[in-house]
Amino acid sequence: MATGAGLGNLIPVAMSLVGIVTILRARAKRRRGEPEVDQGFEQRQAAAAEMERRMASYLAGRQSGGWDEAPDAPSDSAESATQRSDRRA
Repeated sequence: MATGAGLGNLIPVAMSLVGIVTILRARAKRRRGEPEVDQGFEQRQAAAAEMERRMASYLAGRQSGGWDEAPDAPSDSAESATQRSDRRA
């Protein structure tokens, strides 16, 4: 079903009007001072914190080496102070 040329231009105008009305209603609501109650805010914050903890744990596990790393490979942090001073000299 083909729309006429006038109807094709009507959709963007209608969406703009919906946006303007939404903005005006939000401004009026802020002026009246009605507090916005967000029931799920604490749950979302806790879920985000848990996800960050899991991601940090995952990344730490990847950085510390996994099952495929050779167990006898020397690491820089395991060097003694005398070995480091010998290398500098």
